[in-house]
Amino acid sequence: LVLIIFALIIRFFAINKDIIDFFTTGLDSGFKFSEIMLLHHIAEEAELEEPTALFWSVPALNQGIATILKDARSNGTESSEKIQSFLSKMYKYRTKVELDPRNSHSMKTTKSLSPGQRLRVVLRGRGVFSSRVINAGRELVIELPVQPGMPYIPGPEWVGKGISVYLNRPGDASYVFDTQVHNSVTAGNKTSLFLAHSDSLVRTQKRKSVRCACQIFAQLYLIRPDMDRTSVEVEPGLKCLIEDISEDGAMIRIGGAGKKDIAIKVQFPLDDKMVVMFGIIRAVEYNQQTNQSRLHFEYVMPDPVVRNAILTYVYNILPQDKKDELTAIAAAEKDEEMDAAAANEVIPGKDPDDNAHEGIPDYETPYPDEDDEDEEDEEEEFFP
Repeated sequence: LVLIIFALIIRFFAINKDIIDFFTTGLDSGFKFSEIMLLHHIAEEAELEEPTALFWSVPALNQGIATILKDARSNGTESSEKIQSFLSKMYKYRTKVELDPRNSHSMKTTKSLSPGQRLRVVLRGRGVFSSRVINAGRELVIELPVQPGMPYIPGPEWVGKGISVYLNRPGDASYVFDTQVHNSVTAGNKTSLFLAHSDSLVRTQKRKSVRCACQIFAQLYLIRPDMDRTSVEVEPGLKCLIEDISEDGAMIRIGGAGKKDIAIKVQFPLDDKMVVMFGIIRAVEYNQQTNQSRLHFEYVMPDPVVRNAILTYVYNILPQDKKDELTAIAAAEKDEEMDAAAANEVIPGKDPDDNAHEGIPDYETPYPDEDDEDEEDEEEEFFP
């Protein structure tokens, strides 16, 4: 009898091994039993070849979340507290998987650096210098490092020196490595330094959320004492462009010189919702040549429904027809701005630091243009 029972137990585990593995992995990943049952149903509906991939694979999670959204939209429960809570947990887990260093395509050697990559070079005792990568062939060739407003150090004085190089790789993370300057070459009026390549890069992951580049036209509002921070505004605000977005904030381009530590809210269409984000401008990058600013915007007081809508967009899970709709809206608004600029014989400015934004229209500046001679007073009036 004992042998029969033992044989039945072994047979049970053999038949249900995949299900047992799925539930065990789910419990180890922090999901509740009821949530794991739902995830197992989602894995079957999404026809995943490896159901447990939901707990470690970004593509599988994308497919699973898309199935959740599809089912919720079909039965009208997308906005329910239960679905939104479950989506929040799925997105949080997906972010964890996305940012796990074991799943990242991190840079292993300086040989993979691209021409044009911005660098910060530290020469001990002399300060921090700016440079760019010219080539990453047999040696790493960079522009002669310079300090704004300071006399440059001639190329020969760099040769033989040990330096530390810092860089931020778009869509990845920040890196630092130590190397030595082998040679200095001057051609015409340009000097280049030749550095030894390094396979010892220290990667620092600072991101708490996943960002994506975008082109979303939005309305920006400065917060007034009588303004509701989460409601949709009827009156138009200042036109701006969201250039990247995450659940924690965005990079926003405006006309004119922005100002940090200002409370604002931004609203824009996303999927079938009007999204409102309230937060603080934490930093400003002002380009005097184009008279435009990039605002580093931190989203505070996040609403779960808004956050899930943003995450859906960030993780590229929106149905293709919705993405096409958003692209069409942005393109149409851009065409309108360009036509208006052409009619007024205004040539949109080009940011020399970012060729990706060539030809973007002049966005509205928050500062009045009535009296350029008293610009500081006007800024203080606008930003109380």
